[in-house]
Amino acid sequence: MNTIIINKILMHMLDFEHRHIYYSDEFVDLNETSIEYYKKKVEKALYSSTLKELTVGSLHEMLLRSKQMIESDEQFIAQAKEITDKLYALGSVIEEMPNCNVLIVDCYKDGERYIAILKLNYRYIPFSVVEEGSVRITRKQVLPTQGSAVDEAVIINVDTSQLSLIEKKYLIDGRNDYYLNTQWIKGEEKLTDKQKYNTMKRVVNKLDDMYHVNEVEALPLMKQEVASRMENHLPIKPLSIVKKVLERDYQAQEESELMLKDMGIDENDEIYTVTGTMEKCKLVLDTDIEINVSIDDYVNGENIKKEVQSDGTINIILKNINDIQIR
Repeated sequence: MNTIIINKILMHMLDFEHRHIYYSDEFVDLNETSIEYYKKKVEKALYSSTLKELTVGSLHEMLLRSKQMIESDEQFIAQAKEITDKLYALGSVIEEMPNCNVLIVDCYKDGERYIAILKLNYRYIPFSVVEEGSVRITRKQVLPTQGSAVDEAVIINVDTSQLSLIEKKYLIDGRNDYYLNTQWIKGEEKLTDKQKYNTMKRVVNKLDDMYHVNEVEALPLMKQEVASRMENHLPIKPLSIVKKVLERDYQAQEESELMLKDMGIDENDEIYTVTGTMEKCKLVLDTDIEINVSIDDYVNGENIKKEVQSDGTINIILKNINDIQIR
């Protein structure tokens, strides 16, 4: 269960189109109308699977600013303004940078104190207008919806002095690239949770093709193990999970550890936010047919069965079906 407690939010606006910053003098009114939007955006950032941890020095600018911000409202407002000015300076030289609101948030996540800087980039939507007897379609800028992902953010865990980023690529000097870390934070990047999970998939698929360790493919077994650990609130450690899936073959286990470590994952790494649905397994056939079944059904062969024919083709039999609906 995700627990977010918001202490206060200050919001500024960066208008790159008209080259102007609009500062707020007061904190956001967290009333019944707005609280759900703000809370959802903060949650989307703090629990994002694309959040990348950075290793920075103990005297890094943002770590020092975050500690000052929790000292008083005056310090919070002053530091928030300087951070906003920095974001404007960085964005003003990127041609396709959209206008945005910057949320500077003081909050608690699962009992730990955070300062979160969320950059909410505007979206363009079409709408109809009537002018002097004619009707036409134009477009206007709006904030991202409550449930959409946060494109860019700087997250500081004040208690642990851990700095993390959510980054978005823009066209910079003729190529798509990030800018927050390379041009400002300058930290050493760790893998995101999404990257860790995708690395696990690549490793188990490759070694499964080489060694055929289990009767069932390794990827469904891996997803089943991740789902089990999530359900029982156990740590999701990529190295431990991959080695367990490949435990029937010592050589495969050894190679998996070497491969994961070469890709930046060691025994201490964990995944905190899992992408995708771990309870489902999608079978994609060479006939372009897709079948979605539960992981347990596929691994245990309860309601689905594969039969290899003498000519090498495979028949898939679905069992225990009471009704079929066309959707």
